[in-house]
Amino acid sequence: MKKFILNEAFGIFALSLLLVPQIAHTVYVFKINSQYVSPWWSWSYALGIDLAVLIFTVKGWKKVAYAYFFGTLAHNLVYQFYPESVWSAILICIMLSGTIFSFSHLFYSSDKFETPINTDVNSEASLEAMRIDALLKEGISIEVKPFLCPECNEAFNSSKQLNGHISAHKKQENWYPDTYGNYEKDNQRRVSLSQVKISKGT
Repeated sequence: MKKFILNEAFGIFALSLLLVPQIAHTVYVFKINSQYVSPWWSWSYALGIDLAVLIFTVKGWKKVAYAYFFGTLAHNLVYQFYPESVWSAILICIMLSGTIFSFSHLFYSSDKFETPINTDVNSEASLEAMRIDALLKEGISIEVKPFLCPECNEAFNSSKQLNGHISAHKKQENWYPDTYGNYEKDNQRRVSLSQVKISKGT
């Protein structure tokens, strides 16, 4: 039950339920301050504003999410106490323009924010690949050691070497198997990765 409650999908579902009455409040505030007769305009405004809360919360943009928290709080207060005041009209203008800007910033500028991160990761991987290639060209062999000791993280190139190393831990009474999880499975996964053949074009 705990895993279900802490699941991200459950959180999004719960937030979506809470947005339903919020959308109704926002629709009313826009409708009563708008010259448009068709309810389509009110619903477009409400859905855009309140779905922004969901989108920016899921995206993890905390500062923007806080701004929309105060925006939705203002809609609720206006809905309850000042539905036809000049403040509600000003609120609509601010929230409409702010949401358009926020969405544009999110989708239009997303590459600008994400690309440097990906570029740095790729650059580090490329530099490491170049270093390994230079060593191999010089005839320097690189030994693959996929077998990792869960106690001290020392690496070995065979299970036999690792078992001998573990025996030393056991003699020193420095071996706690209940705390290591399935380390043998992790080692086999690393062995499989080390045996993958990579072609020169990839």
